[in-house]
Amino acid sequence: MKKDQINDLILKDICFSYYEKNNKKIILDNFNCKIKKGKFTSIIGPSGTGKTSLLKLIAGLIKPERGEIKFENKIINHVINQITLIQQNPSLMPWLNVYDNITLAKLNNKKINYKNIDKLIKDIGLEEFSSYFPHKLSGGLLQRVAIARALLFYPSLLLLDEPFAALDNLSREIISTELVSIIKKESLTVLMVTHSIEEAALLSDEVLVTGIAPIRVIKKFTPPKRVNNQSWQKLGLRKSLQDKSFNGYLKSIRDTSYIVFEKEK
Repeated sequence: MKKDQINDLILKDICFSYYEKNNKKIILDNFNCKIKKGKFTSIIGPSGTGKTSLLKLIAGLIKPERGEIKFENKIINHVINQITLIQQNPSLMPWLNVYDNITLAKLNNKKINYKNIDKLIKDIGLEEFSSYFPHKLSGGLLQRVAIARALLFYPSLLLLDEPFAALDNLSREIISTELVSIIKKESLTVLMVTHSIEEAALLSDEVLVTGIAPIRVIKKFTPPKRVNNQSWQKLGLRKSLQDKSFNGYLKSIRDTSYIVFEKEK
């Protein structure tokens, strides 16, 4: 293995299954994949095939039956602070305000590295809402709190499970683009599961289209380069959709995804 690949997220011969109504459902069968260090990678695939289970395996929340998961040249076999999973449901404490929900983890873990909590809250766009309680926040703001709480651990690997699914399209575009900006500053490795092809194409350095269970990568896509090297994220979805090369890229991902979805029926 090359030296520049040693810190990648590497899944080797992963097997995982569970029983559903007395029937064994195989999710992964000798699954192999490599996610590049410092890159934003998205996974698109049919619903109910086990993509959330894949993220939980990487996070160390569940263990594979067989195989090895490595990140930064270390085998993952338990939950570690360097890997954080953000799920669709923010799961905030309703009796705590925004600031206390974010800092709760810090109180329980002295190893957290993010020193300037106020700067984090400002960067994530929550400065005006730090004293608000969860029931007063919109879906977009709730997800911002969850993201801020995750970044407080200063993770090296961020796992996102449909983090913007509950948001309207405009909020989804704004928040996701802001998140990528913060992630780029922190040089995080990101793996996101999403059903939005446009979101995956806009945000990601690489898009993986997966098939039905047992999961396998059908095809990998990388975005076309822009003439002035400005990222598609900075350009934004609306302007990106006016670009022929981006539309062609989007069509390629969509066509492959539709083929996979048709096979599922």
